[in-house]
Amino acid sequence: MSGVPALELERLSVAYGRITVVREIDLEVPASGVVCLLGRNGAGKTTLLKAVMGLLPRTGTVRIDGRDSTGWSGARVNRAGVAWVPQESGVFPGITVAEHLHVATRFDRAGLDREVLDLFPVLEQRSNQHADTLSGGERKMLGMALAMLSRPRLILLDEPTEGVAPVIVDELVDLIKRLSERCALLLVEQNLDTALATGDHCYVLEQGSIVASGDPRTLHRDGELEARLAV
Repeated sequence: MSGVPALELERLSVAYGRITVVREIDLEVPASGVVCLLGRNGAGKTTLLKAVMGLLPRTGTVRIDGRDSTGWSGARVNRAGVAWVPQESGVFPGITVAEHLHVATRFDRAGLDREVLDLFPVLEQRSNQHADTLSGGERKMLGMALAMLSRPRLILLDEPTEGVAPVIVDELVDLIKRLSERCALLLVEQNLDTALATGDHCYVLEQGSIVASGDPRTLHRDGELEARLAV
């Protein structure tokens, strides 16, 4: 991993009251490519993303582009170039797709970011449709598009294929690959096929601790991922 990493975590821990949910995590996301964070439900994956975004109290060190961001608010983390796409990407009922996009950009309709619309052609096709009537996969795409409009250096992408029809999963995998050409991604996933198709590096989280890391295809070949992710 060359250059200044987009994200570095050193001994990051998060507790809810007396219960430690994430324990002394060391993790690095390079300036480009996809790093996958894998684990079963309840392993602490989403908690870790919230801690990176400054939404939860934490101990340890968080660095964004080499800068210590441990005490930053969520708004400052976002201004520094980190976008978060939650697992359940919320939309405003009664508001069209185009109106959602306009809220997230300083451009007017005529100048709406062409690159983002080219990445998500289905959103242009659905531009006058109320966002709350989109399919689950289309809502995931809208969440990614809104993140991209902030010109992020790093996107935290939480379970983008969860609950999505298999035919749409293939589209999302292609989108993740295309997004990774524009910025770094920390991808939280349970779907092993998605991780194998997109990940350059992976970490496996188990009961709040990193228990394995490395190239996902190598770990898969060695049987490590199946053993760790089996329900």
